[in-house]
Amino acid sequence: MKEILKTEPPTPCSFVNLPIVTDWKELDAQAVIFGVPYGKPYQISQFPNDQSRAPNAFRAASSRILIDHEVIDTDMSGKNSVSQFKIFDGGNVPLIENDIQRHYDDAERAVRYAIKKGVMPVSIGGDDGITNPVIRGLDGLNDITIIQIDAHLDWRDERFGEKDGYSSPMRRASELDHISAIHQVGIRSFGSSRKTDLEQAKKWGSKIHSAQKIHSNGMKSVIDDLPVGGQFFVSLDVDGLDPSVIPGTIALAPGGIVWWELVELFEGLTKKGNVVGLNLVELAPQNDLNQISMITAGRLILKLLMLQLNSSASPS
Repeated sequence: MKEILKTEPPTPCSFVNLPIVTDWKELDAQAVIFGVPYGKPYQISQFPNDQSRAPNAFRAASSRILIDHEVIDTDMSGKNSVSQFKIFDGGNVPLIENDIQRHYDDAERAVRYAIKKGVMPVSIGGDDGITNPVIRGLDGLNDITIIQIDAHLDWRDERFGEKDGYSSPMRRASELDHISAIHQVGIRSFGSSRKTDLEQAKKWGSKIHSAQKIHSNGMKSVIDDLPVGGQFFVSLDVDGLDPSVIPGTIALAPGGIVWWELVELFEGLTKKGNVVGLNLVELAPQNDLNQISMITAGRLILKLLMLQLNSSASPS
């Protein structure tokens, strides 16, 4: 299978002015952040959707996400700055001749290539459909625990005849040999799931941590349920957060995870094991308010990266 080695340059700038690598043969990094803009549509009239603009809209907020690479995160006791780590902007996986299947295949290859080189992949959607090829691309690893932050189960086998769209990522993940566990965090309210989908998720063994229970019992109850020494892949659909935190999404649902709960989860993941990758989806620029969703998403990415890279660099 050929490997994805070249991407499109980011616009209007790189994410927080990181060095840009579009020829991935030259990728020498600890982590790479790259866009996968196009999810598979349920109807042709829905393609492209507003989420397809998100990777570059996200980059456009860079100056408000981070002033420069030397500044410190005071939440982390001033231990680290971005300048201490080798993080690159890997551009966007291109859409060639409107071939959405090729776009998916290239996203899968990009993740596989990063993993092979020992680089942590951070993919930015796009709608939640792009989670499907991203998780497939992790097959160079094994025994992965998916941490899905989402308002919705995403356990439909198909919707409108499409099995690879945004209603199905956790169902598709459950079918992969390299996925050993799924923890679904922040689940709440109405979505596309039916009673049978919930039953299938539970039958497979998915651990469902509802937003209501988290608000009642705290995020520690989720962290305590995670395997010690686990390999964690974080699938972050931004509608998993409360709309007061990230309003710039499509499927708004009140009662979601708040900033400090998610930071606590990130800290717990890097203490219990290793985060092998992150996929962030469902940013919708048209619904954002003063770029707050882009700023929040950007700082969450930096937060998780610095926690994981600092943990990897620390002696055990």
